[in-house]
Amino acid sequence: MGRTLIRPPGRISRILRTAVRFGHLIVVLAMSYGALQAAAGGHGEEGDGAEPTRSGDFRELSLQDSILLGLQNNRSLINAQTARVAERFALEVAENKFTPHVTFGPYFDWSDGRAAAESRALGIGATMTLRVPTGGEFALRWQGADEETGTLPQQPRYTNELTLTFTQPLLRGAGVAVSTASVKTARLQEEISLLALKATVTDVITAIVQSYHRHIRAERRADIAAGSLDRARELLKVDEALIEAGRMAERDIVQTQADIARRELNLISAEDDLEASRLALIDILDIDGGTRLRLTERLEEAPEPVPVDETDGIETALLNRPDYLQALLGVTNAETQVMVARNERLWDLSLQLSASASHADGTIGGALSGLDRDDYGVTFALEVPNGAAQDVADLAHVNAVAALRQARTNLDEIRQRVDIEVSNAVRAVALSARQVSLAQTARHLAEQKSEIEREKLLLGLSTNFQLVAFENDLVAAQNQELEAIVSYHDATTVLDRTLGVTLESWGINFDRLERSEAPPAW
Repeated sequence: MGRTLIRPPGRISRILRTAVRFGHLIVVLAMSYGALQAAAGGHGEEGDGAEPTRSGDFRELSLQDSILLGLQNNRSLINAQTARVAERFALEVAENKFTPHVTFGPYFDWSDGRAAAESRALGIGATMTLRVPTGGEFALRWQGADEETGTLPQQPRYTNELTLTFTQPLLRGAGVAVSTASVKTARLQEEISLLALKATVTDVITAIVQSYHRHIRAERRADIAAGSLDRARELLKVDEALIEAGRMAERDIVQTQADIARRELNLISAEDDLEASRLALIDILDIDGGTRLRLTERLEEAPEPVPVDETDGIETALLNRPDYLQALLGVTNAETQVMVARNERLWDLSLQLSASASHADGTIGGALSGLDRDDYGVTFALEVPNGAAQDVADLAHVNAVAALRQARTNLDEIRQRVDIEVSNAVRAVALSARQVSLAQTARHLAEQKSEIEREKLLLGLSTNFQLVAFENDLVAAQNQELEAIVSYHDATTVLDRTLGVTLESWGINFDRLERSEAPPAW
């Protein structure tokens, strides 16, 4: 027979109480561990598709919708579109230089003198002028009048006169290049204005995309802060259970309480940043300030690097960038102005040919029935500039030459800037893609490290301080991953702008946008 051990009743009760407490501790730890796991799964990873629960009405916006909305409402773009109305009309006026122009109207002529009797004429006249690319001008003038001479009553006398003149400059203002310079300048200015509008549209799109990204980043930062606060509160429950079971000193819970206070502060700051980013996006979209937004875009977790060769990128930029193309046109325009200013320094020598025919009769019908008197003339005129007039022409030439030099210097500067900016943009995209990959690896390892440390804490193999430190590392890794992803997408946006292909990348019809005098209806 075996021996029977008889224990005192008081010791048995203590053992039973200890077993009950230990069992209670196991249940609490299991529940707390499950809550920690759920909190980690709900907030530990970015891009899981979960949206924060918020009350109220929301306006859902994709990035493409935001761009179209911004192009409809952006005030700077509306002002630029309004200015295009006047710019297009200015081109039409300049191109009408070689089209016929007609003027007409009544006139009254009165004269009196010692050598001639008093004469009066009341009539109507019309003139049609036509400039030609050589610098010459045709003028055809018709006059019909009722003439009276002397003070005694006389029979009515009606006149009908037709005059044709052609004036051709031979030095100053002569030649197709000089004559068409104003039209060429107007066309160049029209192209420059179009490029300026394209640059404005590009800047607006870039600002919208970056503001949209900032709002996404603020939303995810708020989610990360909320998730870290949830995990800290669950850890506090575990600490309280450990203290109740006698497994942790009561003073060690201060670390967790301080961590909760700090994470609450971080959450408040993140929510404030979220509201600021919402208002910034609303401002650039020019919609009601009370609109609550729900962004439907989700940035890719593992973006594929954009393979852009630096040399090809520079060639693309030189073909598409508005600032470089504007500089090229600026040089051409400056060269035209130098040619015009040089021509203005020449003497004014011109040839005029004229032919006129007239007829007079006592009736209006008789006067208009024919032209029976012809006159012809040839005139050479020479005007030599001197003194102040010559100084003005010389000064204009000096200013035009200086402007040409500045335009060429500006072109060289922008050409160098294109090389540098394309190189930086291509490198930034490649670097950002690499940073995303490393940040994702770091976040994944931080999650594993924090999970392992929670398990060790439940088994009594770690400390509360160590787990809090690892939780801080996890939050930092999540934010670093988020920052890397947003930076990558911002880098691709900057690359599009640097290459001058932003409108093509987002499928914007520039011709349609440019022709919109009011905000376009997309």
